[in-house]
Amino acid sequence: MKTKPTSIVEVAQKAGVSIQTVSNVLNFPDRVRPKTREHVLLVLKSMDYTPNLSARRLRSKKSSSIAVRIDSNTASGDQPQGLYSGFIQDEFVYKLVEVADYREIKVINYTAKSEDAELTKLKHFIKSRDVDGLILTSTRENDPRLTLLNSMNVPFLSFGRPWGAPDLYSTSNPWVDVDGQWGTAAATTMFLEQGFRNIGYIGWESKTVEGLTPGSVPNDRYLGWETALGKFDKSMKASSFKKLSAFGEESIECGREAVRNILKRSANLEAVVCVSDTMALGAMLELQVLRHESVRVSGFDNSPMSREFGFSSLDQNLGQVAASALDILMGENGNEIRNIDFSIESTRAHVLLKPTLIVR
Repeated sequence: MKTKPTSIVEVAQKAGVSIQTVSNVLNFPDRVRPKTREHVLLVLKSMDYTPNLSARRLRSKKSSSIAVRIDSNTASGDQPQGLYSGFIQDEFVYKLVEVADYREIKVINYTAKSEDAELTKLKHFIKSRDVDGLILTSTRENDPRLTLLNSMNVPFLSFGRPWGAPDLYSTSNPWVDVDGQWGTAAATTMFLEQGFRNIGYIGWESKTVEGLTPGSVPNDRYLGWETALGKFDKSMKASSFKKLSAFGEESIECGREAVRNILKRSANLEAVVCVSDTMALGAMLELQVLRHESVRVSGFDNSPMSREFGFSSLDQNLGQVAASALDILMGENGNEIRNIDFSIESTRAHVLLKPTLIVR
């Protein structure tokens, strides 16, 4: 029984390649021809080779780590409600750890009570070289975090597009995001195909993001509902959309209040598309109290509550989001976090993924 770990020399001998080729596959895979790289990777796997990460970090002077912020499940302060809910945060971080482990990258979680506190934390990470890159959440136009990391040439990306920016496909800020507009359009279309016509919308009210009006953070989910209804009924006017929509903070109670407000303006409501599962649950509970159980409800996030209470929802496919995040930061086959070369990779620096509609 073998007690010593497999060496790179043994791998090279079995693969029939040089030691340098094996080293390149492990450290600089883009330098190796795809066929050779695939062959060496198979040999590495068959021999259960475990790289010496400590030695690699000493050679590269990198930490092989990435940092991502986590927050309390109760949004507060300058954290926009609904953009990064507790369930989505927990699931995303779990999936990120899972795919990062495959890439031999550590995930470091950090917290910050304010914007200034987070900037201080980021500066510490950079100066101490504790991490090679960062994943940010809830970014916006003129975000000081983006300015800081760009000025210090630190690899990063945003989970979510910077809201409020005139050009969301700016080449200076890489991001991965879920297409909320496509998702709510799909939910609205589902209800239309089921024969419903009076379809409402419950969204987030924004009071915290500078320059954006209430109900517009992010407004792509509202636009998905509005666009789908408008395509079906081209006679609908702005007043009709206003009559069928209501906004509030991310809570069950606000979901209840929002559906009450819609019913006051449109008593023949047949279905309602909600910006989140939390709002959807509030709407469903209130509809039951008001004896409007026939009104159908859809949510967003495919959380455990949507499965428990049996309403349709949109799954953000967070495993794919996490994998795409590392693809942007490391390339499809790399094992080092690096800055994006926009002259070559501009089309890969912004990834917009479609959610999956789960019909119940």
